[in-house]
Amino acid sequence: MRSPAALLMGPVALAAASDVGKTYHLYHKLGNSSRLTPRGSITIAPSSDADGGLVATHHPEKNVQLDTMAFDGMVESGALYTLVVLEDGRGKPTSYPPTGHHAAASVPGCSLRRANLREEIGLSIGPTGKLLGVSYRPLVSPLAPKACDTLPPLATNPEAIFGRKEGTDGNGDDSYVLPFKTTVSYDSHKPAMAIPTVLPPGQRPPPGLKWYRRNAKNNPMGPLGGAKEGGIPGIDDDKPTGFRSSFLYRYWYIILPMAIMGLFGGGDEEEGQSRAGGGAGGAAAGALAAGSASQAGRRRGKRD
Repeated sequence: MRSPAALLMGPVALAAASDVGKTYHLYHKLGNSSRLTPRGSITIAPSSDADGGLVATHHPEKNVQLDTMAFDGMVESGALYTLVVLEDGRGKPTSYPPTGHHAAASVPGCSLRRANLREEIGLSIGPTGKLLGVSYRPLVSPLAPKACDTLPPLATNPEAIFGRKEGTDGNGDDSYVLPFKTTVSYDSHKPAMAIPTVLPPGQRPPPGLKWYRRNAKNNPMGPLGGAKEGGIPGIDDDKPTGFRSSFLYRYWYIILPMAIMGLFGGGDEEEGQSRAGGGAGGAAAGALAAGSASQAGRRRGKRD
């Protein structure tokens, strides 16, 4: 995130545009050794573009070599690589931890070797430019080996890996500079939205929030005006409603199914009973008709 330049400057003089900015100094230590080696600096300053936003720029350290023997020993032993960011540039610390305000991050040395020393450094700074933290991530390729056993040590043939040779050591001999390929970024603070404890009259709560009305149960003030533990803040101007839930309102989900079953559930039983009654009546009528016919036949036989 980019923030106004005035928030970052702090005590830095604003005499010229090129002087505006703040510098953070980088150091590292290899493995379990407490020795700190300077690695350069990161400057956050306004860019030269038309937008005038703040940009982070990495400046590598000059005339400093990477101790390849110590680096290979760190990778072989599985130790950690530690990056230290120092806010105050006065004096150069030689041992870890430094005395000034600083932030540090550590990663496995093998991860940095698998990334071929490609790295990403992110700074977290406050509104006045104060260093809050640092993030460090080796940029490991998906095609890189999963372990460092198959990778050649840097001390045997570093030129075949990095392919650059710069500067001299003062005796006229070529020397290797720090071969890190660094990407830098920064994050600044962002003020959060202030939410009042009690909303002003006539103002609705922010989206996603719900304010409860005050009543006798959640009113933080006691009946005698004293403070009451607990309670939920609400809107003072809203009066509590006199709504009281009835028996039907609370148990409608039980009463409604029972009423529906009472209205439509007894039709089959009544129809079955009517059919059974009709069948019994037909059988009785048939029996009466058969009895009367037999009696008529007997009477006719006597007459004959």
